[in-house]
Amino acid sequence: MTPLLWTYAAYLTASGIITVWFGQTLHHHGRVLLIDTFHGNARLADAVNHLLLVGFYLVNVAFVTLTLKSGLQITSFQDGLELLSQKLGLIMTVLGVWHFKNMLMCHVTRGYWKRRFAPSND
Repeated sequence: MTPLLWTYAAYLTASGIITVWFGQTLHHHGRVLLIDTFHGNARLADAVNHLLLVGFYLVNVAFVTLTLKSGLQITSFQDGLELLSQKLGLIMTVLGVWHFKNMLMCHVTRGYWKRRFAPSND
Protein backbone atom coordinates (compact mmCIF):
# COMPACT_ATOMS: atom_id res chain seq x y z
CA MET A 1 0.00 0.00 0.00
CA THR A 2 1.20 3.51 -0.76
CA PRO A 3 1.73 6.12 2.00
CA LEU A 4 -1.35 7.99 0.75
CA LEU A 5 -3.56 4.91 1.11
CA TRP A 6 -2.21 4.33 4.64
CA THR A 7 -3.04 7.94 5.47
CA TYR A 8 -6.56 7.55 4.06
CA ALA A 9 -7.09 4.34 6.04
CA ALA A 10 -5.87 5.99 9.24
CA TYR A 11 -8.08 9.02 8.57
CA LEU A 12 -11.21 6.95 8.02
CA THR A 13 -10.51 4.78 11.07
CA ALA A 14 -9.74 7.69 13.41
CA SER A 15 -12.67 9.75 12.09
CA GLY A 16 -15.01 6.81 12.62
CA ILE A 17 -13.83 6.28 16.19
CA ILE A 18 -14.05 9.99 17.02
CA THR A 19 -17.50 10.28 15.43
CA VAL A 20 -18.96 7.28 17.27
CA TRP A 21 -17.40 8.22 20.62
CA PHE A 22 -18.51 11.85 20.38
CA GLY A 23 -22.00 10.93 19.13
CA GLN A 24 -22.56 8.38 21.90
CA THR A 25 -21.26 10.78 24.54
CA LEU A 26 -23.60 13.53 23.39
CA HIS A 27 -26.51 11.11 23.10
CA HIS A 28 -25.98 9.68 26.57
CA HIS A 29 -25.39 12.94 28.43
CA GLY A 30 -27.66 15.08 26.28
CA ARG A 31 -30.79 13.25 27.41
CA VAL A 32 -30.89 15.05 30.75
CA LEU A 33 -30.45 18.43 29.06
CA LEU A 34 -33.20 17.69 26.55
CA ILE A 35 -35.62 16.52 29.24
CA ASP A 36 -35.02 19.84 31.00
CA THR A 37 -35.32 21.71 27.70
CA PHE A 38 -38.72 20.12 27.08
CA HIS A 39 -39.81 20.61 30.72
CA GLY A 40 -39.98 16.97 31.74
CA ASN A 41 -41.40 15.55 28.51
CA ALA A 42 -39.06 12.53 28.40
CA ARG A 43 -40.73 10.94 25.39
CA LEU A 44 -40.20 14.06 23.27
CA ALA A 45 -36.67 14.50 24.62
CA ASP A 46 -35.75 10.91 23.72
CA ALA A 47 -37.17 11.30 20.22
CA VAL A 48 -35.28 14.54 19.62
CA ASN A 49 -32.12 13.03 21.12
CA HIS A 50 -32.30 10.08 18.73
CA LEU A 51 -32.96 12.29 15.72
CA LEU A 52 -30.04 14.54 16.68
CA LEU A 53 -27.78 11.47 16.86
CA VAL A 54 -28.87 10.24 13.43
CA GLY A 55 -28.43 13.71 11.92
CA PHE A 56 -25.03 14.03 13.60
CA TYR A 57 -23.85 10.73 12.11
CA LEU A 58 -25.17 11.56 8.64
CA VAL A 59 -23.57 15.00 8.51
CA ASN A 60 -20.27 13.83 9.96
CA VAL A 61 -19.95 10.77 7.71
CA ALA A 62 -20.74 12.96 4.70
CA PHE A 63 -18.16 15.53 5.78
CA VAL A 64 -15.49 12.86 6.33
CA THR A 65 -16.07 11.31 2.93
CA LEU A 66 -16.17 14.68 1.16
CA THR A 67 -12.86 15.71 2.73
CA LEU A 68 -11.12 12.38 2.09
CA LYS A 69 -9.43 13.29 -1.18
CA SER A 70 -6.16 15.15 -1.00
CA GLY A 71 -4.25 16.71 -3.84
CA LEU A 72 -1.00 16.42 -1.91
CA GLN A 73 1.78 14.04 -2.84
CA ILE A 74 2.45 11.85 0.19
CA THR A 75 5.93 10.38 -0.03
CA SER A 76 6.90 9.92 3.60
CA PHE A 77 5.50 9.05 7.00
CA GLN A 78 5.86 12.69 8.03
CA ASP A 79 3.79 13.89 5.07
CA GLY A 80 1.08 11.37 5.88
CA LEU A 81 1.06 12.30 9.58
CA GLU A 82 0.80 16.01 8.77
CA LEU A 83 -2.09 15.44 6.38
CA LEU A 84 -3.80 13.18 8.91
CA SER A 85 -3.46 15.76 11.68
CA GLN A 86 -4.88 18.51 9.44
CA LYS A 87 -7.86 16.40 8.46
CA LEU A 88 -8.58 15.19 12.00
CA GLY A 89 -8.18 18.73 13.34
CA LEU A 90 -10.76 19.91 10.83
CA ILE A 91 -13.15 17.11 11.83
CA MET A 92 -12.79 17.94 15.53
CA THR A 93 -13.32 21.64 14.84
CA VAL A 94 -16.51 20.87 12.92
CA LEU A 95 -17.69 18.60 15.77
CA GLY A 96 -17.04 21.38 18.28
CA VAL A 97 -18.98 23.92 16.20
CA TRP A 98 -21.80 21.39 15.72
CA HIS A 99 -21.93 20.85 19.50
CA PHE A 100 -22.00 24.58 20.20
CA LYS A 101 -24.83 25.05 17.67
CA ASN A 102 -26.86 22.29 19.33
CA MET A 103 -26.31 23.77 22.79
CA LEU A 104 -27.45 27.15 21.51
CA MET A 105 -30.54 25.58 19.95
CA CYS A 106 -31.36 23.85 23.26
CA HIS A 107 -31.13 27.21 25.02
CA VAL A 108 -33.40 28.89 22.46
CA THR A 109 -35.84 25.95 22.49
CA ARG A 110 -36.00 25.91 26.29
CA GLY A 111 -36.94 29.62 26.28
CA TYR A 112 -39.62 28.99 23.64
CA TRP A 113 -41.13 26.10 25.59
CA LYS A 114 -41.02 28.09 28.82
CA ARG A 115 -42.92 31.01 27.23
CA ARG A 116 -45.38 28.78 25.41
CA PHE A 117 -46.27 26.46 28.28
CA ALA A 118 -45.78 28.71 31.29
CA PRO A 119 -48.87 28.99 33.47
CA SER A 120 -50.79 32.15 32.74
CA ASN A 121 -51.91 34.54 35.46
CA ASP A 122 -55.23 35.37 33.77
